[in-house]
Amino acid sequence: MAEIKIEKKKPVWPWVILILVVLAIIAYLVYDNDNDMDDDFDDDYSEEQVIDSLNTQSTYDPYNNSDTSSTYDQFTAYDEAISDSTRVAIDSSYTKNAFANLAKVVVHKADEHAIAESPALTDLRNFSSLKTSISTTTKETEGFKNFKTATDKIVTVMETVQQKSFPSLQTQMADLKQSASKIDGSKALKEQQHQIYTFFRQSRDVLKMMNN
Repeated sequence: MAEIKIEKKKPVWPWVILILVVLAIIAYLVYDNDNDMDDDFDDDYSEEQVIDSLNTQSTYDPYNNSDTSSTYDQFTAYDEAISDSTRVAIDSSYTKNAFANLAKVVVHKADEHAIAESPALTDLRNFSSLKTSISTTTKETEGFKNFKTATDKIVTVMETVQQKSFPSLQTQMADLKQSASKIDGSKALKEQQHQIYTFFRQSRDVLKMMNN
């Protein structure tokens, strides 16, 4: 009687592992590419960056643990946050920390001059007091899809303050608006280092004049 040979089935688990490895590589490349587009404000903040509470009137300062810091203290924190021009727009965390400080100064200045609440001011107020976590997207940050949107909100609120209380700063405000218009929301921050640092620096200069 002829012997019937039974061929053993080859195990499928090596193929499963191979597929998982390929998917992991693809996921890593996609995630890494997203990180290069540093103009998204919905990602992580380190502990030195985040704001300490969801209180919309918070005046927390990452350089000062006091919740009663003055406009001057906040302005000093912002000035320090942009002191290294080589990291602006290159280091994502550094850039976002600088913007968080800028947002706080502008909100405080708006409150100081009794500026009426507006969508732009509300978004800045929420952003400047919002503590975020890894991979968290909340309704408070929906208005900050990229740096271009954020700079436009800063300019809108600052211009309102300028028109109400600092009419002599009209030229400086116009220059700041022009700098903001040169920032392209479709480009990564690192491709616009000069434009972004110029915006930060001019914002600082106008706010300094508003403090005098």
